[in-house]
Amino acid sequence: MPDLILHHYDTSPFSEKIRKVFAHKRLAWRAVEQPTIMPKPQLLPLTGGYRRIPVLQIGADIYCDTQLIARTVERLHPEPTLFPERSEGICQMISLWADRLLFFATTPILFALLGDSVPPAFIEDRTKMMPGRANFAELPRLAPYAKDQCRGFARWLDAQLADDRPYLLGADFSLADASCYHPVWFLRNFPPAATVFAEFLHLIAWAERVAAMGHGERSDLDAAAALRLARDSASTTAEAADPNDPNGLAPGLRVTVTPDDYGMDPVAGTVVASSGDEIAIRREDEEVGEVVVHFPRVGFRVDRI
Repeated sequence: MPDLILHHYDTSPFSEKIRKVFAHKRLAWRAVEQPTIMPKPQLLPLTGGYRRIPVLQIGADIYCDTQLIARTVERLHPEPTLFPERSEGICQMISLWADRLLFFATTPILFALLGDSVPPAFIEDRTKMMPGRANFAELPRLAPYAKDQCRGFARWLDAQLADDRPYLLGADFSLADASCYHPVWFLRNFPPAATVFAEFLHLIAWAERVAAMGHGERSDLDAAAALRLARDSASTTAEAADPNDPNGLAPGLRVTVTPDDYGMDPVAGTVVASSGDEIAIRREDEEVGEVVVHFPRVGFRVDRI
């Protein structure tokens, strides 16, 4: 089976979510370190403009967003499952809550503590990712409200773990654990920020358990080598139409795909396959040739060109 290549950076919370998926499944994977801010000249040739981290590359197939990356890893490596006891639906719902509510409650807390040590270029980059919605320079003033929200969310997680179960859904690790862990990991990496969790002993014990899992079998790969691999590979995605697609998407249509929350850079291409969970589009780039870029349907907008 082709290598799993994760384009990430070590301090990326969303990458940590996928690294825990790799750990759970005891997988070998290749790590390509990408910049934390734009420009990203050795990522965008693969994605066509999508700039968010992480991105999973398997040959000439490029998978965007942790929602789809986790589902793809589960499809290719189904054991041990991310969805014990037929829990896929609730795991996906918890994952969306953790990504869009829990995580964004953590960022003002950390930025308030870091203060002037945050590079201006980083603040400018993240502000551009959320046009009209957020000015990262103003995040510190939101910290008191964020602490309230984060404490409330942590209380929910602690209540779920209060019967001393090892993981959120019971005896087995699931996508729910990977998803809720990464925001907690984000603050616990900076101990002054982690005090928001101090009263929740079940949550802390759970976080220590997940941390001890490690990251699977990682080996580093140069970004230029990953681009060459895409150029020298062919996509394995077969054409497939969804007969129930509410907007009539079908192979051959020209579309753009755009995140609906932040980093809203459209990627243009030709539909190869679509389903209720995923859309895959073919595009060409002079550096990597023809690739197929995959996106989840939830959280993304698809527009015909």
